[in-house]
Amino acid sequence: MKNLMILSCLFFTGNVFAISFNDAIKSLATHESVESMIGNSKATFERGDKEGSWGDPEFKVAAKNLPQSSQALDELPVSGIEYSISQKIALTTKYGNIEDSFKALSKAYGFDAQDKKEQLAKVFWEVLIIKRRVVKELTILNENKSWFTKILRVTKKLYANGKSSQQALLDIQIRKSEIESKISNKNFELAQIDDKLDFLIGTSKIDSKSIPWKQLNKVTKDVGVIDNKELSLKEKLKSKELKLTASKMNYVPDLTVSLGYTKRSFDDELGDYVGASISFPLPFSSEKYSVHGQAVHERFAVAKNYELYKRSKKRDVSIIRREISKLETELSILKKKTISFAQNSRSITSKSYGLGRSSYVEVLQSELKLQKILIHQLTLESKRDIKKVTLKYILGESTNE
Repeated sequence: MKNLMILSCLFFTGNVFAISFNDAIKSLATHESVESMIGNSKATFERGDKEGSWGDPEFKVAAKNLPQSSQALDELPVSGIEYSISQKIALTTKYGNIEDSFKALSKAYGFDAQDKKEQLAKVFWEVLIIKRRVVKELTILNENKSWFTKILRVTKKLYANGKSSQQALLDIQIRKSEIESKISNKNFELAQIDDKLDFLIGTSKIDSKSIPWKQLNKVTKDVGVIDNKELSLKEKLKSKELKLTASKMNYVPDLTVSLGYTKRSFDDELGDYVGASISFPLPFSSEKYSVHGQAVHERFAVAKNYELYKRSKKRDVSIIRREISKLETELSILKKKTISFAQNSRSITSKSYGLGRSSYVEVLQSELKLQKILIHQLTLESKRDIKKVTLKYILGESTNE
């Protein structure tokens, strides 16, 4: 166990430039995928200001009623230069609802960004758990290699004394080479894991002492806790409801109010002209009806997604909790009984083999069985801890210190 802890520290740190677990988690906030979603949230917020605006007032200068022949301003009493300004005016709070709809959608994208960060943290934990398993498997394989080296020396002595066959010597050497091959493969697997860590946090060097493994054993919250994904769906539903409200108000047309002033050059006592106008579109096309119908169906779809997510979350939490319980029960039996029996069996068989009372086949079988059980234990522990990380993510519970 002591050797296992030392080896784990070496693999997780590697050099003095290792970063802490908390710093690694903080770095996930600047991951490209997270920052991309934050940018999308900010862009949507700004779009809300644009879509909720009445638009800029329009200023116009026009030469009016000039004679075709001379195009002079002072020949006709109705000629002149008109200066006018017009502005679209909403008779309802439609644009306010449109703006609020985009602001709610922006907020939803913000929660999506937070959820993405939690997803990356979940993946980070999973990679650390897998790396821990591989490191421990390497420890078991290296211990087995050392054990086989001793058995090989014993077999050579027995062979020299005529108490063991050449076939036994070859089979043990083959078994040792197989273990060496597995050790090589595990080292390659560690290199791949380091590549994943480097992609996530920019380095593969983690201070093993800073990893809060005990955090995984803390009791998780109830299923009623709202997570970032659920918060996002709530805001998206709110956005669609505001959009639906705006589409209803869209049946009331916007007014365009114009004020004009015509500067005359004709010399009489009437002076300059002023004018005003009001215009609005006539709702004869199907556009407004289609916009409203689209808003109704979009709101319905998001509402159903929200309901489905809450039901799925409850189901997933129940299933994962049962799986964790199953894995812990199997691990308990394995630790209390199976491993002890297998260790005793190998110890007795190896001693008996040294005395020439057991065959090399029995030695190989006892070693293989123990190795298989120990690696199975590591596999179960990894599965259990990954399930715990997944459960905390689904419940919206932080796995940080």
